[in-house]
Amino acid sequence: MGLLKNRIQILFSLVFLVYVGWWISFQHVVAKGTLSNEWWGDTYGAVAFIGAIFGLVVFRKWGGFKSTLGKALAFFSLGLLAQEAGQLIYSYYIVVDKIQIPYPSLGDVAYFGSTLLYISGAIFLARAAGVSISLKNLGYKIIAVGLPLVLLVVSFLILLHNHHYNTSKPITVFLDAGYPIGEALYISIALVAYFLSRKLLGGVLKAGILFVMFALVVQYISDFTFVYQSNRNTWVPGSYDDLFYLIAYYVMGLAMLNFYVIYKKLKNTKGSEAAQ
Repeated sequence: MGLLKNRIQILFSLVFLVYVGWWISFQHVVAKGTLSNEWWGDTYGAVAFIGAIFGLVVFRKWGGFKSTLGKALAFFSLGLLAQEAGQLIYSYYIVVDKIQIPYPSLGDVAYFGSTLLYISGAIFLARAAGVSISLKNLGYKIIAVGLPLVLLVVSFLILLHNHHYNTSKPITVFLDAGYPIGEALYISIALVAYFLSRKLLGGVLKAGILFVMFALVVQYISDFTFVYQSNRNTWVPGSYDDLFYLIAYYVMGLAMLNFYVIYKKLKNTKGSEAAQ
């Protein structure tokens, strides 16, 4: 099973590297909206789809919805599927309806739904790490409350500097505010889970949660870059923003695979202890 896992990880990484190489190939003409970067933008969500499949398989290994960690993996996997759905809807608007920046649109129902799913996944991940007990610790309370505030200040004062909310478009205002708030929440919750994981099961969950943390941070950067560019009409398909999304999908997929490795390690450890 270890060899199979390594082969799957290698193939997944090769798919990611192909998309990275493809992205590099058209950067000198990305602003012209060539057919190559349109096709790239329409298809790189396949990495999110593959990562979601990994997650749903591993979710079953961890006991499905009967276990807290299984629920976390399910919500992260569904979040990846929602990201792919949002991308496909955006691609339809761009390619078929010829809308250059389809924000907001039905695609944002899926994208914002992904934010809510990631929040749910982070909550269950934190519960699996014992957050309900450890929040009695002042340090964890500071992280849980202070980090979202810091992220929101950074978001609104730096990434959205000089951004003007158009109150005549309430959905746009809701999304412009909702994305940073939602992402600040899931990053802070996941960070608390990471610190707690150092003591849980000998720290075996630490690596998997670290991958999730990195994926969520890159997702945060991607969404803010998109909101910033879309409100200034500077976004084009296949730009750096899309590369960040690709990286976020890839790392979340690696996180799902890592939780499979953790599952096998714990299973083998229990088997060894039973044999003694």
